[in-house]
Amino acid sequence: MRYGKGKSGKKGVLVLTVSAVFLILFLLNLCVTALAREYPFLSFDLTKTRLFALSPQTVENIRALRKPVTIFVLARENDFAKVSSYNAQANEVIRQYEKNSGGISLVYVDYVKDPTFAASYPGVIMKHGDILVSCENNYTLVKTEELFNYAAGAGGNLSILSSRAEEAVYTAILKVSSEKPVEATVIAGHGEYTMDGFLELLRKNNYRISAQNLVTGDIDPAADIVLIIAPKSDFSEGELEKLDRYLANGGGYGKTILYCADADQPRLEALSVFLREWGVLAGDGAVFETDEKRVYNYHPFYAVADYAEDSYSGLLRGMAKPVLMPVSRPLETLFEYRNNYSAKVLLSFAASTGVRPSGAPPDFTADDAVRRGPIPALVLCAYSLTDRQSGKATAASYLLVSGSAGMLDGYSVNNPSFGNGEYLVNLLNSLTNRADIIAFQPKSFAGSPLNLPRAQVNILGLACIAAVPLSLLAAGLAVWTRRRRA
Repeated sequence: MRYGKGKSGKKGVLVLTVSAVFLILFLLNLCVTALAREYPFLSFDLTKTRLFALSPQTVENIRALRKPVTIFVLARENDFAKVSSYNAQANEVIRQYEKNSGGISLVYVDYVKDPTFAASYPGVIMKHGDILVSCENNYTLVKTEELFNYAAGAGGNLSILSSRAEEAVYTAILKVSSEKPVEATVIAGHGEYTMDGFLELLRKNNYRISAQNLVTGDIDPAADIVLIIAPKSDFSEGELEKLDRYLANGGGYGKTILYCADADQPRLEALSVFLREWGVLAGDGAVFETDEKRVYNYHPFYAVADYAEDSYSGLLRGMAKPVLMPVSRPLETLFEYRNNYSAKVLLSFAASTGVRPSGAPPDFTADDAVRRGPIPALVLCAYSLTDRQSGKATAASYLLVSGSAGMLDGYSVNNPSFGNGEYLVNLLNSLTNRADIIAFQPKSFAGSPLNLPRAQVNILGLACIAAVPLSLLAAGLAVWTRRRRA
């Protein structure tokens, strides 16, 4: 009993102190949360990847908006954020757009109670949790699933790999607020493929698509890009002259042609001469891959290509995703630089590839291949005017040549496991000098791996299994012994 009263008094003081500390921390948290919502610059993102913040370039660009933009989240905020931690992160990122730009308003629409909201935006199929971005008479929809990057797991099931909420919303804002979209003209009249998946991807990135038959007219001089996708019949001399005039642009240059070949094409002599002038040759046959880890769906002619240079691959969020180049013709560069023309390999097939000629016999095997990798898959040709004093290019037009038209197909550009869509859009954006385009980095929810050697892993395992429990047991025995003696 000698410690009774004093000990009880000390315990009471300790309980009151701890309670007071927790109460102060609770009230402080409430105040900080309220202030952060009202004054965004009082909030700080301390995560390693700045998971809840916008990039400085995004903030700079949205503060320069000249037109008011409204972001509609088609759900109550609590309903949207509580779906998962991924949605909570996306919600905070979306809030940052309003907080960092006076020209952006954020509105949460109770889509369940207000189903008439969709009637104001005809032609848009929306659902609960989607995001609609509007600017004056322009609007576009961002689906909830477009806020994240996915990875295929066992059984083909997809799981969220990282967040792309900042990129998805920024792209939508750019699409509805841009005063001048990129003009892309698709050449028709030679049995070309249409590649609806790729064209839809361009539309989502603020490209305006039109079609042109060169027999009936010239290419619109306002077109920034011309797409020629695997024609089945040759071009006439007059049509090729129209391509030359378009690229020259009256001496102003600044134009781009994307030409995609295909292994099923017949010989196109005139078009081949045109390509040779720019420094590239589309060879005969189809590229096959012998490494089963570098093919899609176990198909040897659905091979992936590697990034062969850093200038344009650096525009990607990461170079982990391969580029799929199905049924590709083998390309060849004829020179690196000649008479203001240059040719640079952007994508290349691996050394494990070979070429099956178009006239190969049925018993053809990989060992029979004459040409083997590495083989160019995507080549950027340029005609550049340079300043004589500085040696810097003052103007240039580009011919982008792909050995595969299938790289534009829907299963290529829309597959989250491949980088086709992102790479091509960023590449074309760069060639058209779109200054408002940002290369976003994915924001992963996962922590960094420890990458410990096996010996250290075993030591940590023993510590968790034996050392920690024994230490707790020893501490418990010590406390029990002390109290018993007291």
